[in-house]
Amino acid sequence: MLIKDRLTVRQFTLLTFLTLVGDMILIYPSLVTAYGRQDAWICSLLSQPIGLLVVWILFKLHRTHPELSLVEICKKLLGPWLGSILAAGYLFYFIMGAAICLREVGDFMTTQIYLQTPIRVILTLFLFPMVWGIIHGLKTMGLSSELLAPIVVVFMILLLLGLLPQVEPAKLQPILETPWIKLLHSTIRGAFSSFGELIVLSMFLPYVTRASHLKRDILLAALGGGILLSMLELVSLMVFGPILTQHGFYISYSLAQKINIGNFFERIEALMAISWLISTYFKSILYMFGFVLGIAQLFELKGYKPLILPSALLMFASAVLIGPNIVFYTNTVMPAWLDWNVTVSLVIPLFLLLVHRLRFQRKKQSAKRLTS
Repeated sequence: MLIKDRLTVRQFTLLTFLTLVGDMILIYPSLVTAYGRQDAWICSLLSQPIGLLVVWILFKLHRTHPELSLVEICKKLLGPWLGSILAAGYLFYFIMGAAICLREVGDFMTTQIYLQTPIRVILTLFLFPMVWGIIHGLKTMGLSSELLAPIVVVFMILLLLGLLPQVEPAKLQPILETPWIKLLHSTIRGAFSSFGELIVLSMFLPYVTRASHLKRDILLAALGGGILLSMLELVSLMVFGPILTQHGFYISYSLAQKINIGNFFERIEALMAISWLISTYFKSILYMFGFVLGIAQLFELKGYKPLILPSALLMFASAVLIGPNIVFYTNTVMPAWLDWNVTVSLVIPLFLLLVHRLRFQRKKQSAKRLTS
């Protein structure tokens, strides 16, 4: 194995939670409300079982070959040529996912906090700790998640509780007036924009210590992250209404700016930004690590560390070139990214499970013939 470190079940479940919420903390309400309107909170709740089904399929695919990563499973099931092509497609998805997370950080910081700072400076400053984390390995990332995940949860709870005095349930009315096709589209968005991106965890499942409750803990972590996003969606609709929620680029950051309890507890948007940066950092580092590790496994290299710096440079360039501004990113990149998520997290895993099933049945029939 290229990685000797092992993640504990708790560390992996925390990484699952952080990857799920990731950049979704800021952009999830806008994505779901774009079609669901005032019923987006219902769509978000309906997306939870679909998302858990996606996670179950990913775990089922892992159990076909527990000792192999996603890239290795592709090569194992489809052969060296077709499997390598499919694995290369996943690697491209990983590097683009990391670049998108990096670009989101750059756009957010240069439009909300550091208005006069060039975006390339922000990208470089965020990229350095990612490279440092990958160099130090998987175990260090797991230990860091145990330290930082509670901070994300506490800050998010503070945000939701601080907004309770400003919620207006009347803004959710009229209920179920949205056309059903838009409700369906919104539900799919809610499921695959968050749960679908957990496909990167299939690269690291072979490096988790074995435990009988691993599947249960992964599903619970995913459910916890999904419920947190649904609560954020509901509060956003009751505070801002569907129109402002839909058109706000960083609606959760705007929510934090509205908190004012007794003219004392206010201006906690910095805490919101910190929690978002922490979760986005872990999501982007897992995507980048998955790309580096996958390249080494695809070409059967002895180690992955020589690939870290070239991958970081590729990620930096991709983040700069992915779009001219946040408007282009929102209107052009995100709709195509949803289709990509559906393909890589549902369609292809189901195809791989079907191939495994057919090959298993063929081996079983061959064994019967030999015995008879």
